[in-house]
Amino acid sequence: MNSLNSDYKLYLKLLRPWQWAKNTLIIIPIVLSNSFGLDKFLDSIGIFFLFSFYVSGNYILNDLNDIDLDRNHPEKKYRPIASGEVSEKIAKRIAYSLLISSLLITFINYEVEIVYLYLIYLFIAVVYTKSLKFVNFIDSIAISTLFMIRLTIGGIVVNLDITIFLYIFTFFISMFIVYLKKNSILHKKLLDDNLFHKKLIDQNSKLNFKYILIMLGIATNLSLILWSMNLTKDFSNYKWIALISYNVIFAYIIYRLINNSKKAELEDFVFGLFKDKVLIGLLVAILILFVYFYF
Repeated sequence: MNSLNSDYKLYLKLLRPWQWAKNTLIIIPIVLSNSFGLDKFLDSIGIFFLFSFYVSGNYILNDLNDIDLDRNHPEKKYRPIASGEVSEKIAKRIAYSLLISSLLITFINYEVEIVYLYLIYLFIAVVYTKSLKFVNFIDSIAISTLFMIRLTIGGIVVNLDITIFLYIFTFFISMFIVYLKKNSILHKKLLDDNLFHKKLIDQNSKLNFKYILIMLGIATNLSLILWSMNLTKDFSNYKWIALISYNVIFAYIIYRLINNSKKAELEDFVFGLFKDKVLIGLLVAILILFVYFYF
């Protein structure tokens, strides 16, 4: 029984389901849609899980590619592949099974355009892993594109045209998250012999990550305001209060995230975010205010 439980946890770590939080972008279009229905909701939930398993397959491929880097990392060396708990041969089988089965089920049940986006996502992700992750700015643009693909998939499922303002907000907040991760790795101890860490030191010496984060934080906040203003034409006094309130809270969240990255707490953004209870509380407050503002 203990062995089964141990294997379950091992393969759960391999799939990284906590990273599926990023895929909630797929759900956003159904929330914003004026034609909310059970069928569309179920379709959105279905594509969320299909795409999440697809992305888990890509995570495994990424771990296989970065096995040497991970083995020279104080925390990532305990990942199933880097530690040797899951063999490279088995990991490849699992990765290809997840990728192919998710792609096939999506092709059968959803529009073919989504399948194309799956393939584009995988292509960009593989190119990023192989080379782009070491190229400053280009790496963050690549990852931001992956986030926008998630949003586009959600829009296709519910037949909703994504506005340019939402794309801009998604783009800037994605780039901001990338540099939070970079800044965290930069400030992490015990990584002196890690190639990626050395690359980041070189990038930071040419253009300080702190200033990039400040500029991206401002751009993210401004794009949130523009998107919000585009969402409604009904601006009562209470809605103005809600709009101003959640943007002020968001600005503080940006500030707090930058400080957390200096403490090397956001290398894994999802883990780092959920470890900060204040941030979670503020995000819930923003969500409540946004729901009131929008609806």
